Amino acid sequence: MQETLIHHGVMFSYYSAKTRACLSYKRIPFVEQYQASELQGRIKEVIHKMMIPVVEMPDGELLQDTTQIIDELERRYPQRPVLPEDPVMLLVSRLVEFTMDELWISTAMNTRWHDPLSKAFIITEFGARIGDSAGLSADQGRAMGEQLAQRMQSYLPRLGVGSAQGQAVVDRFFRAASLSLDKLVGRTRFALGPRPSLIDFCLFTGYYGHQYRDPGVAQRFLKTEAPGLCYYLDNLHAAQCAPEGGELVITEALQDYLQLIGPPSAGFARGIQQGTAQLAAAASPGQLFEQPIADFSFELMGEPFSRAGSSFSAWKLQRVQEVFNTLNPAQQAQADALLADTGWPELLRTDPGYRLERKDYQIYLESVG
Repeated sequence: MQETLIHHGVMFSYYSAKTRACLSYKRIPFVEQYQASELQGRIKEVIHKMMIPVVEMPDGELLQDTTQIIDELERRYPQRPVLPEDPVMLLVSRLVEFTMDELWISTAMNTRWHDPLSKAFIITEFGARIGDSAGLSADQGRAMGEQLAQRMQSYLPRLGVGSAQGQAVVDRFFRAASLSLDKLVGRTRFALGPRPSLIDFCLFTGYYGHQYRDPGVAQRFLKTEAPGLCYYLDNLHAAQCAPEGGELVITEALQDYLQLIGPPSAGFARGIQQGTAQLAAAASPGQLFEQPIADFSFELMGEPFSRAGSSFSAWKLQRVQEVFNTLNPAQQAQADALLADTGWPELLRTDPGYRLERKDYQIYLESVG
């Protein structure tokens, strides 16, 4: 009998949705808890930051960052596998993972904090969960919720949604990409066919915690204009019930979706790569390298869009490039055709001039040049 894992996360968290769905699909016994004292104390001491989700293994080992959590779960619990065996499908999955983890978060923060109904809902929820976990009164919890809300909103300019222009273009991106995704997934369809895989957990994290769960304009749009996508999100919320059989395939609908999200994602990735290269040139190999990258511009929905990034985003991009580098010439040609006119084929062949390493829960500069 498997021992129970602890998923340190919460329903309103963007990234917790990804690991929760993966644990559920793989039918790994787990409980979810959100204890502020644990996150601020024991867990922060180990991983150097207060962040969720964190998966605590039965022996007490802590896994942090959704990409590495899922990789480790796949290694330790091979039943109901989620990583595609086909390397081109894995490349597409990593590309979507980079997009949803690093770029799409701008759309989620925009819909949460610039919609009065969603904002009021989440502040109340912040207060209730923090208050419950810390044993506070309702008024004290509400005050803590307000403080957390203020901190979250301080990130909006760095995410490109501090201005009306940024908010408008990000909203257009959210709506266009959601309508495209609605043609790909549905009641019995996952992104690569009849069963979930990594790409689905990445898409799920992009929508569930903010746009699908928060009440407001974004939720109403999804419920009325993208019913297939909504059914898909419901299925992933109950991922343990999803089928495990069937061959994974790349469809025309997936190609269309990649053609829509690919160009802005590649533009964002290119800015991350260039900014990181500049910082790496002035740094020394072996040093801690968790660096913010100043605002840079790229094109989103045909308009200039500016936001910031980080060296952590560069490490996530490096993971996409590592998969591409494992492809043989025929597979690279297949990937080129799939990602034609998105900017990704050229980017994936670009030597960034540095290499990053993640160890002890942190990013280090491994080499330069």
